[in-house]
Amino acid sequence: MPKISDSLTHKNVVCPFCSLHCDDLEINVYDNKLSVKNNIPKSCALKFEQLNLPIFREMPATVKGKPCETKKAYQYSRRLIKESKETIFLNSSVDVNITREALSAASKVNGIIDHVNSSIFLKNISIYQRRGYMATSLTEIKNKSDVIIVFSNNLFKTYPRLMEKYLATNDSFSINPKNKKIYVIGKQTSNKKDCDFKDKRITYIDFNNKNISELLTCLANKKNTTSISNKIFNMLITSIENCKYLSILWATSEFNGYKECDEIIYNISAYVVSLNKTMRAACLSLAGNDGDVSFSQTLGWMSGFPSRIKFTGNFFEYDKDSHNASHLINSGNSDLVIYLNSLSEKKLILNKKNKNIVIGRPFTKYNIEPDVFIPCGIPGVDFKGHIFRTDNVVSLPLSSLRLSHSKSVQQVLREIIK
Repeated sequence: MPKISDSLTHKNVVCPFCSLHCDDLEINVYDNKLSVKNNIPKSCALKFEQLNLPIFREMPATVKGKPCETKKAYQYSRRLIKESKETIFLNSSVDVNITREALSAASKVNGIIDHVNSSIFLKNISIYQRRGYMATSLTEIKNKSDVIIVFSNNLFKTYPRLMEKYLATNDSFSINPKNKKIYVIGKQTSNKKDCDFKDKRITYIDFNNKNISELLTCLANKKNTTSISNKIFNMLITSIENCKYLSILWATSEFNGYKECDEIIYNISAYVVSLNKTMRAACLSLAGNDGDVSFSQTLGWMSGFPSRIKFTGNFFEYDKDSHNASHLINSGNSDLVIYLNSLSEKKLILNKKNKNIVIGRPFTKYNIEPDVFIPCGIPGVDFKGHIFRTDNVVSLPLSSLRLSHSKSVQQVLREIIK
């Protein structure tokens, strides 16, 4: 095993943070500190380099907000689990390996397992269930799609390398990439600001994405009643009519605040299906920065269900209403929630109605102090793992880049649930 003082360079590293999971990173490790050598957006490099701060090495476990030895945190956690009548394992951001362990842990205490974003990704799954879905992959978009429509307000802030790696690439095995046309529809100011990649193939269209359904109807009928100018609208129509392969991308999380959210997703899907009568078209909903895709994929092939399941003694039972963690927590119908947060920097919203155990990356943020906080290592940095890309079709290996100061989430779960 390498010493902390050794200097190592890791090539072809998979990034665990953004769900594009770019696998071309070169990272140098010296004195256990990470340095990204690629010329990538600062926000991407910072995900790794901020982990060099002393707080990520020195963060102690806490019980009721007070620092303590990890052994004491384990003991108190076991006590809370033993006393609990309804335990929820709430995935806030983990990979495949941790999800498998969480499923095993839930089976030992007849617990419920859910994801903080399940209300969002179940909207897409409901489309599969009701009418089918003509989806594509990032690889097909890169190599076969000559016209791409991206409905975005802040998509390029969430996925900083999306344009560079998949949309406006300079190589392709199926089409001439110089002829690609990329239409980014939504908040023009934020889209231009967040996309560092400059390219003449990109056209930004200012539009209120609440009205996507209206736009799609107009495109289908070839009659413009939207706020988009006739010139731009006609350019869109011409590009769609003449293309070989149209791709439409969006993130459901951006629509979740709209009352029209379900209608928008349904109409994008329906529009794509209608186009396939005479041409090739497909769509892709981007998600997974909080491990959503890895979670739903792993639960799907291990239990048959994507989320909101409970172990009932012999098998896992799915009920999207009864096992909705958010509703159970807010209504006071659970007494213990175990949060698993190995990747995300988002603040965890805890509820004081129940006891809270957080197994999280060092410096995890929360709105109130949990009853127990146990720091964990980060898969893809401190421990090996596996993670699914946002398009659901590729599982990538995560590397161990440095010597960890904390245990993995799997190790912690095994300590507190025996």
